[in-house]
This record gives sequence, structure tokens and C-alpha cells, in this order.
Amino acid sequence: MASSRKLRKAALLACSAAGAAAAWRLRAEPMPQEDPDCVHALDVRVEKTTTEDGIELRMKRYAREGAQPVLLVHGFFGNGLEFDLPHRGHNLALFLAERGYDVWISSFRGCGRDPYRCGVGDWHHSVDHLAALDAPALVEAVTRSTGRRPVWIGHSMGGMVLYMYLQGARAQGEGDGFRVSLDPGLAEERNRAILGGVAIGSPPGLHRGGGDWIRDLERLPFYRAASAALLGWLRLQDRLSPRVPASRIGDLVTRFPRLGRVLAVRGPIAMFLYNPDNVDPDVGWSLLKWASDNVTARMSAQIVALSQDPDFRSFRGEVNYTAHMPSITAPLFFITGTEDFVGDENVCLDAYEKVGSERKRFKCYPGYGHTDLVMGKRVREEVYPDILAWIEELCAGA
Repeated sequence: MASSRKLRKAALLACSAAGAAAAWRLRAEPMPQEDPDCVHALDVRVEKTTTEDGIELRMKRYAREGAQPVLLVHGFFGNGLEFDLPHRGHNLALFLAERGYDVWISSFRGCGRDPYRCGVGDWHHSVDHLAALDAPALVEAVTRSTGRRPVWIGHSMGGMVLYMYLQGARAQGEGDGFRVSLDPGLAEERNRAILGGVAIGSPPGLHRGGGDWIRDLERLPFYRAASAALLGWLRLQDRLSPRVPASRIGDLVTRFPRLGRVLAVRGPIAMFLYNPDNVDPDVGWSLLKWASDNVTARMSAQIVALSQDPDFRSFRGEVNYTAHMPSITAPLFFITGTEDFVGDENVCLDAYEKVGSERKRFKCYPGYGHTDLVMGKRVREEVYPDILAWIEELCAGA
């Protein structure tokens, strides 16, 4: 008994010492810095549109009347502010607006920060809802307001939704009866509805496996069993608590900024989102603070299902989006990085090589991970100019 008490006391002392050391280290960590005034000279507006099923979507607009509109569309677990962080050298929206473009920063249903937070239904929506309902509403709102076809720039899921939209994803039914189908006639119409697109880190499937840490996970003997269990848990959550509250990450790092700055460099979320060596700690903190947002269990299950089937399918499995990539004809620029966990070959071979677009381009950036393709250390010098050149080429061709 005496020795047991001594062990417990020693363990308690060791934990206390470790906690004190961690607290001291956090005190020594500098407070993260932002530049909130970097966009003060622009005409900033709140634009609204309503989807076919009655959901109000709000967009932040850096308005340039008469200029070519650009629609920025975010990825999974995010919102549109990933393109609009308060850092001049890491802000694609500002970069394009300052060069004369009419920039629309969108968020999908349930996402965004006030005053740009979008409405939501019962949190039972899937990625199919975003493609069949949100995407058409966003494109039509920009075209209706400007009289011009927008250039769609989508990051991660934002690019995957672009593929689905261009394939003619159409909603059928409501609530639990919701289904999605692909309409070839609608696909032709939508490929003409945009001037062109940019897909950043957006694989249409995982036939070549994942890159980076996904490749390491796939080697584990229990990988498929664990992912199957996770998929089952998400489907259970869809019935019990369908909202996955990832926005709490932003709340955490806002309340504890020094901790957030550490997590932005060495935390598991940072290693999942980007190559930490390619992201400034302050910018990483801002990404976690502003752009962490909620998703649904159905959206999550649809993404996790790629671990069981490399084809990207609708939530109920009736549509195979990977197989219909050849139906896409709009001009597209595909971007990825050598450290991107989605695997650069998936983007090159199953997206760039498969689409039916006559005008297309592919580029893989050395040292870039996933989200740092949008806000990495040298995006202003290396990535943004290539996106700008592609938009200028589309405008010249139009």
C-alpha cells in the first residue's frame, strides 16, 4: 500500500511538473499577429441568394462593378474566409481584387462567419446537396448581378463540388427522400455557365491511394476495419447528432491564442491540413481561428467512404462522380502539391487526364501540402500569379 501511494504521488508530481513546463513554454510563445486593415480600401458588400430548397446563402464581395467576377469556394471543415485571411501576403481574394477582379467569397450552407453566415436546414445535408442546390444558386447569383459568367476557384471539396456541378448533379426529392442524379443536358448548360475553373487540391477519387500521412495509414493492417467502423459511427451520428461542430476549433484558438499558435505549427490538425514547414505560424493560427467550420455527418461519411471505395460517389451510392469526369468540358486548371495528402497522381491522372475539356492545365508545386496551396509562405509569389495568368487567359479567350 505504501509503495502504491508513493507511485501515485510520484506520478502526480511528474504530471504537475510537465503541466507547469508546458504552461511556462506557452507563456514564452509570442502572441499571434494579424493585419485586419489590409482590405480597408476595398468596396466590401454582403450579397445574398436563396437555394431551390429555401436556404439563404451569404457571400462576401470585394465589388468591382463591370469587372470579371471570380467565385471562391471553400473546402471541407472550412468556410470562405480561408481565401480571405487578415494577412496581405496570404489572401487570394485580396490579391485578385487589387488586380481589378470582382471577387465573391462564398460559403456553403451552415458555414461562414457573421455577417456572412449562411442558413442551414436540419443538418442532414450531404456533399450532393452542395453540388445540386448550393452551387447553382451561387453561380446564378453572380451571373444575375454582374451579367458575366464567373470563374470558379475551388479548394479541396470546393473543387470536387465543381466537378459534380459540371456533371449535371440534379436534386430529386426532399428530406429523407432526397436523391441526386446526373442530367446530361444540365451538364452541357452548366459547363457553359462558368467561364472556367481552378481546382486546388481536389481529387475526383483516390485510385492511386493517398499521399503523405494517408499513405502511412493505408499500410496499417487495421486501416480498412478502422475506417469502416468510423463510417458506421458517422451514419449513427447522422441519426443522433448530425452536426459535426468543427467551429469549436476556432473558438478554442481564439480563447487561447498562444496555444493556437503552437497548434498551428505542431498540432495534429495542422499536420492534417497543410505542410507545417510551409506555413507561417500566425497565418496558420488565423486559418484555424477564422476558417474552421461545421460539417455534417453525411458529408463526413461521404468523404470517409473513399477509404473503402476509391470512386467518389453520392451519399446513397447511386451516382459515381469519378466515372463521369469525361463529361466535363469547361476550361479547368488543376493545382496540387507534392506534399498534398490527397495524392498528386489522383489529381493529375483522374482529373486532368480524364476531363473532356479542350483547354486545361495541370501544375504540381514542390513542397506544398493541401491548404498551404491557398495560404502558404510563398503563395503570393508562386501560386497566385499562376491562377491570375489562367484567369487572364480565360478572359482573353472569351
